[in-house]
Amino acid sequence: MTRRSDKVDRVQLWQTSFHGIECYEAQLHHHRFGKHFHDAYTIGMNRGGAGQCIHRSRQHHHHPGSFNCINPIEVHTGEVAANSDCWFFQNIYITPSALRQFMDQLEWPQQASLPCFSKIVVDDPSLQSAFQQAFSSLTGSYFQALEQQSYLLHFFAKLLSRHLQPLSACRTLKPEHKAVQQVKAYLEAHYAEPASTDELGLLVNLNPYYLIRCFHQQVGLPPHGYKKQCQLLRAKQALSGKESIAAIAIRCGFYDQSHLNRVFKQSYGMTPGQYRKASNKRG
Repeated sequence: MTRRSDKVDRVQLWQTSFHGIECYEAQLHHHRFGKHFHDAYTIGMNRGGAGQCIHRSRQHHHHPGSFNCINPIEVHTGEVAANSDCWFFQNIYITPSALRQFMDQLEWPQQASLPCFSKIVVDDPSLQSAFQQAFSSLTGSYFQALEQQSYLLHFFAKLLSRHLQPLSACRTLKPEHKAVQQVKAYLEAHYAEPASTDELGLLVNLNPYYLIRCFHQQVGLPPHGYKKQCQLLRAKQALSGKESIAAIAIRCGFYDQSHLNRVFKQSYGMTPGQYRKASNKRG
């Protein structure tokens, strides 16, 4: 009998023929995803074992057949559940602009802002077949674009009508929301530059400690953690080009390539080199 300690984690990423859509599959036994976020919607189906995560300061459990539904820039973790020895799931990542295109094709009512998920764990057996058809068509080598698009449209039509809500229904604005948004925008624009709590406090005219507390409560990460995720997103985008990974690491504000490797794998389950290799293989 194979012990859990002898089992190896397996992850795979596919860059699809649709701009703004990636597919990801993981069978985990040991890896723990630290606090991180994506710049895309995460729509995943749990295929086997069980997982658990922290999202919006609460622990959630992922069981076979359920869906993982996370909005862009929402902080979360992920790991094998305490009562399981593995977690097998498949994700489709779709950027807001790509989702907007599908919404237009479905003649979905125009909104000033994109919709959002109100629940991270969704139980809806009627979605399982549609998701699997879409995922298989995107990752298989023998599906043509028309077939892939048909499966995607079918899946998104069901998902939108059942589980996505107007953005206003998912957010409760707090008095400090504007200040936090200002700090987020500043960190996104200056992701590779040094920053101090005093500097951020002066930016929004708030006590630095109070700002950090409000930021952490609303975003799920302290400012330095959010800045690190912005650095990771920029590095991830740069990996589709030809710049060396060492140069990307320095330009994006990491100490060196090994620092980028360590943080990248903790957040995404693979190294920058593995991600680059997958990025160069479009479906």
